[in-house]
Amino acid sequence: MRKREIAVSRRASKNWIEGMLKAWAQREDAQVRPMGRLVRSYSTEGENMHWHVTGLKKGMGTVEVTYTPSVGTIAVLVHDNRRGLWAGQAYLRLAREIMRRTKET
Repeated sequence: MRKREIAVSRRASKNWIEGMLKAWAQREDAQVRPMGRLVRSYSTEGENMHWHVTGLKKGMGTVEVTYTPSVGTIAVLVHDNRRGLWAGQAYLRLAREIMRRTKET
């Protein structure tokens, strides 16, 4: 697994993060899918917001993004078995984009 963690404001909203992810994914020929607590209920409580960014073409791979508000971090990662032809380098570009965007706000 390869991972980058970015410090962000604890007040970053789901809509701001998801909008940023969707804009970046569109430029990368990819799509964003909300996962976990963003799409279903669990019997346990939790705060993490989690997304998968997947390439539109077969074999591109998957980049995972998790925001933990109480800690103020966004983790951008790619698992070895999901690296594909694109995701292995795309996670670095996405991490740089998030860092750039968080400095602007």
